[in-house]
Amino acid sequence: MEQTFSVEEALHREDVVFIDVRSPAEFKEASIPGAVNIPLLDDAERSEIGLIYHREGERAARRTALRLVAPRLPELVDAVAAAAGAKKPLLYCWRGGLRSRSLQLILNMAGIPAWRLEGGYRAYRRLVYQRLQKYPLKSKLAVLHGLTGVGKTAVIKELRRLGYPAIDLEALARHRGSVFGAVGLGEQPSQKDFEARLLQELDRFNGAPYIVVEGEGRRIGKIHLPGWLAAAMEEGEHILLTAPLEQRVRRIVEEYIPAQPAEQELARIREAILSLQSRLGRARVEQLLEHLAAGRYEEVAFSLCRDYYDRLYDDSRPEKNPFTAVMENLSAAETAQQLAAMLTPEKALSRS
Repeated sequence: MEQTFSVEEALHREDVVFIDVRSPAEFKEASIPGAVNIPLLDDAERSEIGLIYHREGERAARRTALRLVAPRLPELVDAVAAAAGAKKPLLYCWRGGLRSRSLQLILNMAGIPAWRLEGGYRAYRRLVYQRLQKYPLKSKLAVLHGLTGVGKTAVIKELRRLGYPAIDLEALARHRGSVFGAVGLGEQPSQKDFEARLLQELDRFNGAPYIVVEGEGRRIGKIHLPGWLAAAMEEGEHILLTAPLEQRVRRIVEEYIPAQPAEQELARIREAILSLQSRLGRARVEQLLEHLAAGRYEEVAFSLCRDYYDRLYDDSRPEKNPFTAVMENLSAAETAQQLAAMLTPEKALSRS
């Protein structure tokens, strides 16, 4: 008997491990958070099957797929069993069809009870899309602002470590939202993967008196925030973090440039600096590149703060905008504790 679960049922189960049997390219593009990719076909094989399907029809495509997969069946069964551990494997492909059903039958024959996701990844994606269109946010947003290097992300991470409701949007997007935003963070996720993880985070904290986020525009790199979330951030409580310039410079260097930076990361920084030539002028850009090549990273950070960031983010000044609170962030641990105390239900921020 083929045991299946709807997306809604599956997401509420704690006794399953999602097994994505699609090709690596499909999995890389978008997947269910926490899923393990155990593909029946690799990318080249999937392409080959697709061509055969269009040229010779479904029967020929299925026979070719069987010929390709059959020698690997013992290996696939072992991989699924290892990934599931003490839990049950819940298989899915694109539409919950042939690929996941075929492996489910093989696993059951091998004595490994396996479940299947109705509708596959497509059904999951539809659910995420529909829920994020009109998400019923019940929490107030506390939005952190501040010039580059004041440590907004460090405070959010500390709040999360302590168990307080905070969402690191830049970590989800793998981008800091600036021209240097991608340095050291790898490739950004797809919009679909970002939305899946955002929904997961929202569901985790929704209903708390507050959720702390960092102030962002409607885009973080190539990622777009839902319109309602951007509006909720505008309507939220706004808190300004400050820090001395020297400390900001040290934080920027620590965050963007590791002790032994790889040439690839330095190349990204060079590329970002060159993109600022229209704003900073050729002479200033050449000076920055000289500092970078000589390893004078604090000089680079200091100059960028003074000549670029602090002028660009003029709204992060108490005299420019009404902030509910202004905090000097000398220590992320202390600032997180301050915020947590301020945002408790009996002391909840309010402009009324």
